Amino acid sequence: MRGPSPESQLNDVVGGLPVRGKVRPDQLVGYLAAIVESSDDAIVGLSLDGTVLSWNGGATRHYGYAAEEMVGRPFSMLIPPDQPDDLLDILGRIESGELTIRFESVRIRKNGSRLPVSVNVAPIVDAAGNVVGASTIARDLSDRDRAEAELRAAAHYARSLLEASLDALVTISPEGKITDVNAATEQITGLARERLIGTDFSEYFTQPERARSGYEQVFRDGLVRDYPLVIHHASGALTDVLYNASVYRDASGEIIGVFAAARDITERKLAEELIHDLNEDLRRRARELETANRELEAFSYSVSHDLRAPLRAIDGFSHALLEDYSDVLDDAGREYLNRVTNAANRMGALIDSLLMLSRLSRREMDVETVDLSAIVREISRNLAEEDPGRGVSFSIADELHASADPVLIRNVLENLLGNAWKFTSREAEAHIEFGLATVDGQPVFFVKDNGTGFDMTYADKLFGAFQRLHDQGDFPGTGVGLATVARVIHRHGGRVWAEGSPGEGAIFYFTLP
Repeated sequence: MRGPSPESQLNDVVGGLPVRGKVRPDQLVGYLAAIVESSDDAIVGLSLDGTVLSWNGGATRHYGYAAEEMVGRPFSMLIPPDQPDDLLDILGRIESGELTIRFESVRIRKNGSRLPVSVNVAPIVDAAGNVVGASTIARDLSDRDRAEAELRAAAHYARSLLEASLDALVTISPEGKITDVNAATEQITGLARERLIGTDFSEYFTQPERARSGYEQVFRDGLVRDYPLVIHHASGALTDVLYNASVYRDASGEIIGVFAAARDITERKLAEELIHDLNEDLRRRARELETANRELEAFSYSVSHDLRAPLRAIDGFSHALLEDYSDVLDDAGREYLNRVTNAANRMGALIDSLLMLSRLSRREMDVETVDLSAIVREISRNLAEEDPGRGVSFSIADELHASADPVLIRNVLENLLGNAWKFTSREAEAHIEFGLATVDGQPVFFVKDNGTGFDMTYADKLFGAFQRLHDQGDFPGTGVGLATVARVIHRHGGRVWAEGSPGEGAIFYFTLP
Protein backbone atom coordinates (compact mmCIF):
# COMPACT_ATOMS: atom_id res chain seq x y z
CA MET A 1 0.00 0.00 0.00
CA ARG A 2 1.37 3.42 -0.92
CA GLY A 3 1.62 6.14 1.71
CA PRO A 4 0.25 9.64 1.33
CA SER A 5 1.81 11.74 -1.37
CA PRO A 6 3.89 14.80 -0.54
CA GLU A 7 1.11 16.96 -1.89
CA SER A 8 -1.45 15.46 0.48
CA GLN A 9 0.91 15.85 3.46
CA LEU A 10 1.33 19.52 2.71
CA ASN A 11 -2.46 19.85 2.67
CA ASP A 12 -2.29 19.40 6.49
CA VAL A 13 0.89 21.07 7.62
CA VAL A 14 3.86 22.92 6.15
CA GLY A 15 6.76 23.82 8.42
CA GLY A 16 4.68 22.99 11.50
CA LEU A 17 1.88 25.40 10.43
CA PRO A 18 -1.59 24.32 9.25
CA VAL A 19 -2.23 24.95 5.52
CA ARG A 20 -5.69 25.53 4.13
CA GLY A 21 -6.84 23.88 0.91
CA LYS A 22 -5.06 21.61 -1.54
CA VAL A 23 -1.38 22.07 -2.50
CA ARG A 24 -0.71 21.76 -6.19
CA PRO A 25 2.54 20.11 -7.32
CA ASP A 26 3.73 23.42 -8.75
CA GLN A 27 3.40 24.94 -5.27
CA LEU A 28 5.47 22.25 -3.52
CA VAL A 29 8.83 23.76 -4.37
CA GLY A 30 7.77 27.11 -2.95
CA TYR A 31 6.66 25.61 0.33
CA LEU A 32 9.88 23.65 0.69
CA ALA A 33 11.91 26.76 -0.09
CA ALA A 34 10.02 28.66 2.60
CA ILE A 35 10.76 25.97 5.14
CA VAL A 36 14.48 26.01 4.29
CA GLU A 37 14.64 29.79 4.35
CA SER A 38 12.99 30.01 7.79
CA SER A 39 15.43 27.57 9.45
CA ASP A 40 17.88 28.89 12.08
CA ASP A 41 20.46 26.41 10.79
CA ALA A 42 22.75 27.18 7.87
CA ILE A 43 21.37 25.09 4.98
CA VAL A 44 23.56 25.09 1.87
CA GLY A 45 23.11 23.13 -1.35
CA LEU A 46 26.32 22.00 -3.06
CA SER A 47 27.16 20.49 -6.40
CA LEU A 48 29.34 17.41 -6.35
CA ASP A 49 32.40 19.56 -7.10
CA GLY A 50 31.74 21.74 -4.02
CA THR A 51 30.14 24.74 -5.72
CA VAL A 52 27.41 26.51 -3.76
CA LEU A 53 24.02 26.05 -5.45
CA SER A 54 21.72 27.45 -2.70
CA TRP A 55 22.16 29.55 0.45
CA ASN A 56 19.47 30.18 3.05
CA GLY A 57 19.01 32.99 5.57
CA GLY A 58 20.47 30.83 8.32
CA ALA A 59 23.70 30.51 6.32
CA THR A 60 23.84 34.31 6.00
CA ARG A 61 23.37 34.70 9.77
CA HIS A 62 25.98 32.04 10.49
CA TYR A 63 28.69 32.93 7.99
CA GLY A 64 28.01 36.61 7.25
CA TYR A 65 27.84 36.21 3.47
CA ALA A 66 24.68 37.03 1.50
CA ALA A 67 23.34 34.42 -0.93
CA GLU A 68 24.43 36.44 -3.98
CA GLU A 69 28.00 36.48 -2.58
CA MET A 70 28.21 32.69 -2.29
CA VAL A 71 26.03 31.05 -4.93
CA GLY A 72 28.30 29.82 -7.72
CA ARG A 73 31.41 30.05 -5.62
CA PRO A 74 33.35 27.17 -3.98
CA PHE A 75 32.22 26.32 -0.46
CA SER A 76 35.86 25.56 0.43
CA MET A 77 36.43 29.29 0.94
CA LEU A 78 34.74 28.80 4.34
CA ILE A 79 37.19 26.08 5.43
CA PRO A 80 40.07 27.37 7.64
CA PRO A 81 43.48 27.08 6.00
CA ASP A 82 44.85 25.24 9.04
CA GLN A 83 42.33 22.39 8.61
CA PRO A 84 42.34 19.67 5.93
CA ASP A 85 39.94 20.37 3.08
CA ASP A 86 38.02 17.07 3.00
CA LEU A 87 34.92 18.52 1.33
CA LEU A 88 35.47 16.68 -1.97
CA ASP A 89 36.07 13.42 -0.11
CA ILE A 90 32.77 13.87 1.76
CA LEU A 91 30.91 14.72 -1.45
CA GLY A 92 32.48 11.64 -3.06
CA ARG A 93 31.13 9.46 -0.28
CA ILE A 94 27.67 11.00 -0.74
CA GLU A 95 27.84 10.36 -4.48
CA SER A 96 28.82 6.75 -3.72
CA GLY A 97 25.61 6.17 -1.80
CA GLU A 98 26.10 7.22 1.84
CA LEU A 99 22.83 8.70 3.02
CA THR A 100 24.02 10.91 5.90
CA ILE A 101 27.43 12.04 7.12
CA ARG A 102 27.68 13.79 10.49
CA PHE A 103 30.76 15.57 11.84
CA GLU A 104 31.93 18.66 13.72
CA SER A 105 34.15 21.24 12.12
CA VAL A 106 35.07 24.93 12.05
CA ARG A 107 34.09 27.51 9.42
CA ILE A 108 35.52 30.95 8.65
CA ARG A 109 33.02 33.80 8.71
CA LYS A 110 33.16 36.77 6.40
CA ASN A 111 34.67 38.89 9.19
CA GLY A 112 37.47 36.35 9.64
CA SER A 113 36.22 34.89 12.93
CA ARG A 114 35.93 31.16 13.43
CA LEU A 115 32.61 29.39 13.93
CA PRO A 116 32.36 25.88 15.44
CA VAL A 117 29.59 23.90 13.75
CA SER A 118 27.91 20.52 13.78
CA VAL A 119 27.30 19.42 10.15
CA ASN A 120 24.88 16.94 8.58
CA VAL A 121 25.46 16.16 4.88
CA ALA A 122 22.78 14.33 2.85
CA PRO A 123 22.45 13.61 -0.89
CA ILE A 124 20.28 15.56 -3.38
CA VAL A 125 18.81 13.27 -6.03
CA ASP A 126 17.01 14.01 -9.31
CA ALA A 127 13.75 12.46 -10.52
CA ALA A 128 15.68 9.47 -11.83
CA GLY A 129 17.26 8.82 -8.43
CA ASN A 130 20.72 10.03 -9.41
CA VAL A 131 22.81 11.91 -6.82
CA VAL A 132 23.34 15.37 -8.28
CA GLY A 133 24.54 17.25 -5.21
CA ALA A 134 24.53 17.46 -1.44
CA SER A 135 22.59 19.34 1.20
CA THR A 136 24.61 20.53 4.22
CA ILE A 137 22.92 21.60 7.43
CA ALA A 138 25.25 23.31 9.92
CA ARG A 139 24.32 24.18 13.49
CA ASP A 140 26.21 26.84 15.49
CA LEU A 141 28.10 25.21 18.38
CA SER A 142 29.41 28.48 19.85
CA ASP A 143 27.06 28.38 22.86
CA ARG A 144 27.84 24.75 23.50
CA ASP A 145 31.57 25.25 23.17
CA ARG A 146 31.39 28.36 25.34
CA ALA A 147 29.44 26.45 28.00
CA GLU A 148 31.91 23.59 27.81
CA ALA A 149 34.81 26.03 28.10
CA GLU A 150 33.19 27.64 31.12
CA LEU A 151 32.66 24.22 32.66
CA ARG A 152 36.30 23.34 32.00
CA ALA A 153 37.42 26.65 33.50
CA ALA A 154 35.19 26.11 36.53
CA ALA A 155 36.49 22.57 36.92
CA HIS A 156 40.08 23.80 36.60
CA TYR A 157 39.42 26.55 39.15
CA ALA A 158 37.83 24.08 41.58
CA ARG A 159 40.72 21.68 41.05
CA SER A 160 43.22 24.48 41.65
CA LEU A 161 41.51 25.34 44.92
CA LEU A 162 41.63 21.71 46.03
CA GLU A 163 45.29 21.36 45.13
CA ALA A 164 46.21 24.68 46.76
CA SER A 165 44.70 23.60 50.09
CA LEU A 166 47.18 22.73 52.85
CA ASP A 167 44.55 20.40 54.31
CA ALA A 168 44.24 16.83 53.04
CA LEU A 169 40.99 16.72 51.01
CA VAL A 170 39.19 13.56 49.88
CA THR A 171 35.84 12.59 48.43
CA ILE A 172 34.31 9.31 49.55
CA SER A 173 31.58 7.23 47.96
CA PRO A 174 28.61 5.88 49.97
CA GLU A 175 30.49 2.58 50.10
CA GLY A 176 33.43 4.24 51.83
CA LYS A 177 35.73 4.18 48.78
CA ILE A 178 38.00 7.13 47.97
CA THR A 179 36.91 8.79 44.72
CA ASP A 180 39.32 11.74 44.63
CA VAL A 181 42.18 13.28 46.62
CA ASN A 182 44.39 16.36 46.47
CA ALA A 183 48.17 16.67 46.65
CA ALA A 184 48.10 17.27 50.42
CA THR A 185 46.48 13.83 50.86
CA GLU A 186 49.29 12.25 48.85
CA GLN A 187 51.84 13.96 51.06
CA ILE A 188 50.22 13.03 54.38
CA THR A 189 49.79 9.35 53.37
CA GLY A 190 52.95 8.97 51.27
CA LEU A 191 50.87 7.35 48.50
CA ALA A 192 50.15 8.46 44.93
CA ARG A 193 46.66 9.52 43.89
CA GLU A 194 46.29 6.42 41.66
CA ARG A 195 47.05 4.17 44.62
CA LEU A 196 44.53 5.93 46.88
CA ILE A 197 41.53 6.22 44.56
CA GLY A 198 39.24 3.20 44.80
CA THR A 199 40.57 2.04 48.16
CA ASP A 200 38.75 2.02 51.48
CA PHE A 201 38.97 5.39 53.24
CA SER A 202 39.37 3.85 56.69
CA GLU A 203 42.48 1.81 55.99
CA TYR A 204 44.79 4.84 56.23
CA PHE A 205 44.14 5.45 59.93
CA THR A 206 45.47 3.92 63.10
CA GLN A 207 41.85 3.30 64.15
CA PRO A 208 40.02 2.10 61.01
CA GLU A 209 36.77 1.39 62.85
CA ARG A 210 36.69 4.91 64.28
CA ALA A 211 37.36 6.34 60.81
CA ARG A 212 34.56 4.20 59.35
CA SER A 213 32.19 5.37 62.07
CA GLY A 214 33.11 8.94 61.20
CA TYR A 215 32.07 8.85 57.55
CA GLU A 216 29.00 6.77 58.39
CA GLN A 217 28.04 9.56 60.78
CA VAL A 218 28.39 12.06 57.92
CA PHE A 219 25.95 10.08 55.77
CA ARG A 220 23.61 9.81 58.73
CA ASP A 221 23.77 13.37 60.08
CA GLY A 222 24.97 15.34 57.07
CA LEU A 223 28.29 16.44 58.62
CA VAL A 224 30.90 15.97 61.33
CA ARG A 225 33.15 18.62 62.87
CA ASP A 226 36.59 18.33 64.45
CA TYR A 227 36.60 14.53 64.36
CA PRO A 228 40.02 13.42 65.75
CA LEU A 229 41.91 10.70 63.89
CA VAL A 230 45.53 9.66 63.32
CA ILE A 231 46.78 9.06 59.76
CA HIS A 232 49.64 6.64 59.23
CA HIS A 233 52.12 7.51 56.49
CA ALA A 234 53.55 4.81 54.24
CA SER A 235 56.86 5.32 56.05
CA GLY A 236 55.22 4.59 59.40
CA ALA A 237 55.06 8.20 60.58
CA LEU A 238 51.85 9.26 62.32
CA THR A 239 49.96 12.55 61.92
CA ASP A 240 47.24 13.79 64.27
CA VAL A 241 44.38 15.37 62.31
CA LEU A 242 40.92 16.81 62.85
CA TYR A 243 38.40 15.90 60.15
CA ASN A 244 35.53 18.11 59.03
CA ALA A 245 33.22 16.50 56.52
CA SER A 246 29.84 16.96 54.85
CA VAL A 247 27.79 15.23 52.18
CA TYR A 248 27.57 16.53 48.60
CA ARG A 249 24.72 16.01 46.15
CA ASP A 250 24.02 15.72 42.43
CA ALA A 251 21.79 18.08 40.44
CA SER A 252 18.66 16.22 41.58
CA GLY A 253 19.60 16.56 45.26
CA GLU A 254 20.62 12.95 45.77
CA ILE A 255 23.57 12.35 48.09
CA ILE A 256 26.44 10.94 46.05
CA GLY A 257 29.32 11.13 48.48
CA VAL A 258 31.21 12.82 51.30
CA PHE A 259 33.70 15.64 51.07
CA ALA A 260 36.22 15.50 53.94
CA ALA A 261 39.04 17.83 54.97
CA ALA A 262 41.78 16.79 57.41
CA ARG A 263 43.61 19.53 59.31
CA ASP A 264 47.10 18.56 60.50
CA ILE A 265 47.18 19.47 64.21
CA THR A 266 50.67 18.20 64.95
CA GLU A 267 51.97 21.68 65.75
CA ARG A 268 48.85 22.45 67.73
CA LYS A 269 49.29 19.32 69.83
CA LEU A 270 52.93 20.19 70.39
CA ALA A 271 51.84 23.68 71.45
CA GLU A 272 49.20 22.17 73.76
CA GLU A 273 51.81 19.88 75.28
CA LEU A 274 54.14 22.84 75.70
CA ILE A 275 51.36 24.86 77.33
CA HIS A 276 50.59 21.92 79.60
CA ASP A 277 54.25 21.67 80.58
CA LEU A 278 54.41 25.44 81.13
CA ASN A 279 51.28 25.30 83.25
CA GLU A 280 52.78 22.49 85.30
CA ASP A 281 55.93 24.57 85.70
CA LEU A 282 53.84 27.60 86.69
CA ARG A 283 51.96 25.51 89.26
CA ARG A 284 55.28 24.24 90.62
CA ARG A 285 56.62 27.78 90.79
CA ALA A 286 53.40 28.95 92.44
CA ARG A 287 53.83 26.29 95.12
CA GLU A 288 57.45 27.37 95.57
CA LEU A 289 56.35 31.00 95.74
CA GLU A 290 53.71 30.16 98.30
CA THR A 291 56.35 28.41 100.38
CA ALA A 292 58.69 31.37 99.96
CA ASN A 293 55.92 33.75 101.00
CA ARG A 294 55.26 31.73 104.13
CA GLU A 295 58.96 31.82 104.90
CA LEU A 296 58.98 35.55 104.21
CA GLU A 297 56.04 35.99 106.58
CA ALA A 298 57.96 34.09 109.22
CA PHE A 299 61.03 36.21 108.52
CA SER A 300 58.99 39.41 108.72
CA TYR A 301 57.56 38.29 112.04
CA SER A 302 61.06 37.50 113.26
CA VAL A 303 62.35 40.87 112.09
CA SER A 304 59.40 42.70 113.57
CA HIS A 305 59.59 41.02 116.97
CA ASP A 306 62.88 39.23 117.53
CA LEU A 307 65.19 41.91 116.10
CA ARG A 308 63.34 44.87 117.56
CA ALA A 309 63.70 43.53 121.13
CA PRO A 310 67.52 43.82 121.28
CA LEU A 311 67.35 47.17 119.50
CA ARG A 312 64.93 48.47 122.10
CA ALA A 313 67.26 47.14 124.82
CA ILE A 314 70.27 48.86 123.25
CA ASP A 315 68.38 52.12 122.88
CA GLY A 316 66.83 51.89 126.38
CA PHE A 317 70.07 51.09 128.24
CA SER A 318 71.93 53.76 126.28
CA HIS A 319 69.42 56.37 127.40
CA ALA A 320 69.58 55.01 130.98
CA LEU A 321 73.36 55.37 131.02
CA LEU A 322 73.11 58.90 129.72
CA GLU A 323 70.50 59.84 132.32
CA ASP A 324 71.78 57.95 135.36
CA TYR A 325 75.54 58.00 134.88
CA SER A 326 76.02 61.15 132.94
CA ASP A 327 78.06 62.65 135.80
CA VAL A 328 80.58 59.80 135.76
CA LEU A 329 80.99 59.82 131.96
CA ASP A 330 83.35 62.13 130.22
CA ASP A 331 82.50 63.84 126.96
CA ALA A 332 83.87 60.99 124.87
CA GLY A 333 81.72 58.42 126.72
CA ARG A 334 78.59 60.49 126.26
CA GLU A 335 79.44 60.88 122.53
CA TYR A 336 79.86 57.13 122.19
CA LEU A 337 76.50 56.46 123.83
CA ASN A 338 74.83 59.02 121.53
CA ARG A 339 76.31 57.20 118.54
CA VAL A 340 75.01 53.86 119.83
CA THR A 341 71.54 55.36 120.25
CA ASN A 342 71.60 56.90 116.77
CA ALA A 343 72.79 53.60 115.25
CA ALA A 344 69.99 51.70 117.01
CA ASN A 345 67.46 54.23 115.76
CA ARG A 346 68.86 53.95 112.25
CA MET A 347 68.70 50.15 112.47
CA GLY A 348 65.05 50.44 113.52
CA ALA A 349 64.32 52.70 110.54
CA LEU A 350 65.97 50.21 108.20
CA ILE A 351 63.88 47.39 109.63
CA ASP A 352 60.72 49.46 109.17
CA SER A 353 61.65 50.19 105.54
CA LEU A 354 62.46 46.54 104.87
CA LEU A 355 59.13 45.43 106.31
CA MET A 356 57.25 48.02 104.26
CA LEU A 357 58.98 46.87 101.05
CA SER A 358 58.09 43.28 101.90
CA ARG A 359 54.44 44.14 102.58
CA LEU A 360 54.12 46.10 99.34
CA SER A 361 55.44 43.12 97.36
CA ARG A 362 52.88 40.76 98.88
CA ARG A 363 49.87 43.05 99.03
CA GLU A 364 46.94 42.15 96.78
CA MET A 365 46.32 44.89 94.21
CA ASP A 366 42.92 46.57 93.97
CA VAL A 367 43.04 48.64 90.77
CA GLU A 368 40.66 51.53 90.24
CA THR A 369 40.67 54.98 88.66
CA VAL A 370 42.78 57.23 90.89
CA ASP A 371 43.01 61.05 90.92
CA LEU A 372 46.78 61.49 91.05
CA SER A 373 46.56 65.29 91.12
CA ALA A 374 44.45 65.20 94.28
CA ILE A 375 46.87 62.78 96.01
CA VAL A 376 49.87 64.97 95.12
CA ARG A 377 48.14 68.08 96.52
CA GLU A 378 47.42 66.25 99.78
CA ILE A 379 51.01 65.02 100.10
CA SER A 380 52.40 68.49 99.35
CA ARG A 381 50.23 69.98 102.13
CA ASN A 382 51.44 67.33 104.58
CA LEU A 383 55.08 68.03 103.73
CA ALA A 384 54.58 71.77 104.25
CA GLU A 385 52.85 71.20 107.60
CA GLU A 386 55.64 68.90 108.84
CA ASP A 387 58.34 71.44 107.93
CA PRO A 388 56.65 74.88 108.06
CA GLY A 389 59.96 76.72 108.03
CA ARG A 390 60.60 75.91 104.40
CA GLY A 391 59.14 77.84 101.50
CA VAL A 392 58.73 75.33 98.64
CA SER A 393 56.58 76.16 95.60
CA PHE A 394 54.58 73.38 93.96
CA SER A 395 53.27 73.16 90.38
CA ILE A 396 50.64 70.40 90.14
CA ALA A 397 48.85 69.60 86.88
CA ASP A 398 45.06 69.30 87.17
CA GLU A 399 42.89 66.28 86.49
CA LEU A 400 45.60 63.66 86.04
CA HIS A 401 44.02 60.22 86.48
CA ALA A 402 45.28 56.66 86.12
CA SER A 403 44.22 53.08 86.77
CA ALA A 404 46.14 51.95 89.83
CA ASP A 405 45.95 50.57 93.35
CA PRO A 406 45.26 53.73 95.40
CA VAL A 407 47.31 52.61 98.43
CA LEU A 408 50.34 51.54 96.40
CA ILE A 409 50.34 54.54 94.09
CA ARG A 410 50.10 56.88 97.09
CA ASN A 411 53.24 55.22 98.44
CA VAL A 412 54.98 55.89 95.09
CA LEU A 413 54.02 59.56 95.12
CA GLU A 414 54.94 59.96 98.81
CA ASN A 415 58.42 58.59 98.12
CA LEU A 416 59.01 60.67 94.97
CA LEU A 417 57.70 63.90 96.48
CA GLY A 418 59.47 63.18 99.78
CA ASN A 419 62.75 62.74 97.87
CA ALA A 420 62.17 65.99 95.99
CA TRP A 421 61.41 67.80 99.29
CA LYS A 422 64.57 66.37 100.89
CA PHE A 423 66.95 67.07 98.01
CA THR A 424 65.75 70.68 97.58
CA SER A 425 66.39 71.49 101.26
CA ARG A 426 69.50 73.53 100.42
CA GLU A 427 67.80 75.61 97.73
CA ALA A 428 66.80 79.16 98.59
CA GLU A 429 63.87 78.96 96.15
CA ALA A 430 62.91 75.30 95.96
CA HIS A 431 60.42 74.21 93.33
CA ILE A 432 58.69 70.82 92.82
CA GLU A 433 56.51 69.99 89.82
CA PHE A 434 54.11 67.12 89.09
CA GLY A 435 52.74 66.71 85.58
CA LEU A 436 52.27 64.64 82.42
CA ALA A 437 54.64 64.50 79.46
CA THR A 438 54.79 62.52 76.21
CA VAL A 439 57.80 60.27 75.68
CA ASP A 440 58.05 58.20 72.49
CA GLY A 441 54.36 58.82 71.88
CA GLN A 442 53.37 57.47 75.32
CA PRO A 443 51.91 59.50 78.23
CA VAL A 444 54.36 59.61 81.12
CA PHE A 445 53.90 61.07 84.63
CA PHE A 446 56.81 62.94 86.19
CA VAL A 447 58.01 64.52 89.45
CA LYS A 448 60.61 67.23 88.88
CA ASP A 449 62.70 69.29 91.32
CA ASN A 450 65.50 71.86 91.21
CA GLY A 451 67.49 70.25 94.01
CA THR A 452 70.87 68.57 94.36
CA GLY A 453 70.44 66.25 91.37
CA PHE A 454 72.73 63.28 90.69
CA ASP A 455 75.37 61.97 88.32
CA MET A 456 73.78 59.91 85.53
CA THR A 457 76.77 57.58 85.66
CA TYR A 458 75.21 56.04 88.76
CA ALA A 459 71.58 56.14 87.60
CA ASP A 460 71.37 52.33 87.52
CA LYS A 461 71.83 52.27 91.32
CA LEU A 462 68.93 54.60 92.07
CA PHE A 463 66.21 51.97 92.31
CA GLY A 464 68.19 49.28 94.14
CA ALA A 465 67.38 48.54 97.80
CA PHE A 466 69.76 50.25 100.24
CA GLN A 467 71.57 52.00 97.37
CA ARG A 468 72.47 55.63 98.09
CA LEU A 469 74.16 58.28 95.92
CA HIS A 470 74.57 60.84 98.73
CA ASP A 471 76.18 60.76 102.13
CA GLN A 472 73.94 59.88 105.07
CA GLY A 473 75.12 62.95 106.90
CA ASP A 474 74.06 65.25 104.06
CA PHE A 475 70.69 63.68 103.26
CA PRO A 476 69.45 61.04 105.74
CA GLY A 477 67.46 58.07 104.58
CA THR A 478 67.37 54.27 104.37
CA GLY A 479 67.85 53.79 100.63
CA VAL A 480 64.62 51.81 100.31
CA GLY A 481 62.21 54.50 99.05
CA LEU A 482 63.10 54.37 95.33
CA ALA A 483 63.32 50.56 95.46
CA THR A 484 59.73 50.64 96.73
CA VAL A 485 58.74 53.00 93.88
CA ALA A 486 60.24 50.66 91.26
CA ARG A 487 58.61 47.57 92.76
CA VAL A 488 55.13 49.18 92.84
CA ILE A 489 55.35 50.58 89.29
CA HIS A 490 56.56 47.23 87.94
CA ARG A 491 53.67 45.45 89.67
CA HIS A 492 51.35 47.78 87.76
CA GLY A 493 53.06 46.83 84.49
CA GLY A 494 54.71 50.23 84.07
CA ARG A 495 58.23 51.64 83.79
CA VAL A 496 60.18 54.05 85.99
CA TRP A 497 63.41 55.92 85.26
CA ALA A 498 65.18 59.13 86.20
CA GLU A 499 67.29 61.88 84.68
CA GLY A 500 69.45 64.37 86.54
CA SER A 501 72.58 66.42 86.71
CA PRO A 502 74.63 67.42 89.80
CA GLY A 503 73.42 70.75 91.13
CA GLU A 504 70.67 71.07 88.54
CA GLY A 505 67.89 68.94 89.95
CA ALA A 506 66.30 65.66 88.92
CA ILE A 507 63.20 64.40 87.18
CA PHE A 508 61.61 61.00 87.84
CA TYR A 509 59.34 59.48 85.17
CA PHE A 510 56.86 56.62 85.53
CA THR A 511 54.16 55.04 83.39
CA LEU A 512 50.90 53.38 84.37
CA PRO A 513 49.26 51.31 81.60
